[in-house]
Amino acid sequence: AEACACGLFPLKTSIRGPAPPAPPDEEDIIDETLNFFRANVFFRNFDVRGPADKTLIYLTLYAHQCLVKCEKIEDRATAARELHSLAIKQFIIPGDSGWPLGTLFPAPKDRSEGDAFKAYFKQARDELGNRILDRLFDADGSKNKWWQAFSKRKFMGKELKD
Repeated sequence: AEACACGLFPLKTSIRGPAPPAPPDEEDIIDETLNFFRANVFFRNFDVRGPADKTLIYLTLYAHQCLVKCEKIEDRATAARELHSLAIKQFIIPGDSGWPLGTLFPAPKDRSEGDAFKAYFKQARDELGNRILDRLFDADGSKNKWWQAFSKRKFMGKELKD
């Protein structure tokens, strides 16, 4: 399935939403986003070959937004609360004024496509926020400065705003 030319892929998550469940023993698009985040964030350009790449671009920008949100937060519990709030708040979608990716993502053809984009990415944002915490905070609860440092890098020179 697609919305605004983004692929809507299965997710490994217990968060309610429209995404079909992914097999727990396989990588999903959020694993891919986080596994390649530190390499991808150095790209000024990204070769878009299909809907999966657009989903990856959006989730990479959201991962960056999560890191920016956590810059001044030193404990995992506070970070978890802040990232959950960020995930579920209203966010702009393709076609809205202020959308940072211009025409790379076409505006929804109708309200149902816009609603599908919002519902899927709300679920994906919430799950990504949960998973990025495992990378941003070490087992002893201390902050992983090597991950936090990437809040200073903008992927493709772009960023999502609260």
